Parts: sequence; structure tokens; C-alpha cells
Amino acid sequence: MYFEGNDIGYNNKDSNIWPYTGLNYVGDGAVATTGNVQNITGAGFCSGINFDYPWKSEADGYVDDFSVNTGEMIFTSQDGKGRIGCYLDPSSGYKTITSSIFFSVFEETGTTREELMTAYMDFFTTTTGISGESGMGLSVGSISVVNPASGSFSATVELAGPAPCELGLYDVSGRMVGTFCSGSLASGIHNLTVSADGLSSGTYLISGTIGNEQVSRRAVLLK
Repeated sequence: MYFEGNDIGYNNKDSNIWPYTGLNYVGDGAVATTGNVQNITGAGFCSGINFDYPWKSEADGYVDDFSVNTGEMIFTSQDGKGRIGCYLDPSSGYKTITSSIFFSVFEETGTTREELMTAYMDFFTTTTGISGESGMGLSVGSISVVNPASGSFSATVELAGPAPCELGLYDVSGRMVGTFCSGSLASGIHNLTVSADGLSSGTYLISGTIGNEQVSRRAVLLK
């Protein structure tokens, strides 16, 4: 579930929405003429993603801010206030993203809105937990990714037992640009890398299978 609206906190401050967001409503924000959000910085599975925001515009009026309860903050504004958070229910796997700023007016400064939506959809559709790096885990093992990458992409696969592993690196067009693993891995921890030589900064996808489980992780390259 995706919730969005500058007054989503204020309008629902007395409702039962908050256990489903993993956040706490903190404040209502200032009027647009005073201004609230100039830019946002990503964290967690949005690490390395940043946007400018139309400060003192109509979209910047009464922008709510949040704190973390059982969820995770994935975007904060220039003043350190939480503006977008995510939540994974550990028992049901129910996932939410809650935003007090409008996706449609994010001003691209390197990362595109399309790349951010890819990260959002990756969070919603994978079987793993918050940050796309931990949480519910896999039946045969787990995978974590270091973000952002610079000279090379790094992924760590931890296996409870031997398993086939097919992991590739893909750009936003779906073109395979590197291979982490193609074959069987023994039990234990495996640190896998793909060189970033010749690749431009941006968002990539680490995707494939571990055992019979489909996995997908977003990776951000900053040079």
C-alpha cells in the first residue's frame, strides 16, 4: 500500500492508520509561503537517491513530518525531518510506503523518478524485508547489497547449505551488464563483486535466483 499527501499525517492523526505505516505523526509543517522541503536525501533501500523539491510552491504547504516507530525512514528533508517512511509487517509480510511529499513534482538531480519508482516496486514485490537487505529472508539463505557502489558492485550471499546461484547485474533498460555468479555455491558466506568500469552513475538491479527463490535488489552507482 502506498500513502501520499502533504496532510496525510494531520488528517489521520486520530485514526488507526499508524500501525500500518510503522511511523509516528510528528507535526503539520508550515504554510507554503514559509516553506518546508527544499530537497530530500534517501536512506535504507533508497540510499544514494536524492531529489530537489519545489520549495514554497503549492506542493510545499503544510508538509507533515514523521518519526520512526516500527518502520524505517527512507527520505528526510534538508532539516533532518522524516518525510517518507516504509514498513514491513513481520508476520503477514504487509508492506507500506507513506509519503508527505508529492512524487510527481520531485526535481531530478541525477536519479530519475522512474528509477525511484523501480526501487519502490522492488520493495513491494520482493519477498525480503525492509531495505531489501534483511527481514523475512530466504528459505535457503539471504542476500545483502552495499549501497551506494563506486568502483564495483558488492553483494553478499549467505547460504545455509549448498545451492545453485544465478545472479546478474542489469541496467534500467533490462540489459545484463555483469554477472555475480553462475553455478553452485557451498554453504557459508560469499562476497560477490562486479566491476563498475564503463558503467555510468545511476540505478541498477541485481537479479536472479538463489536455489529456487527469485531475488531482486536495487543497487545505486555513484562515481
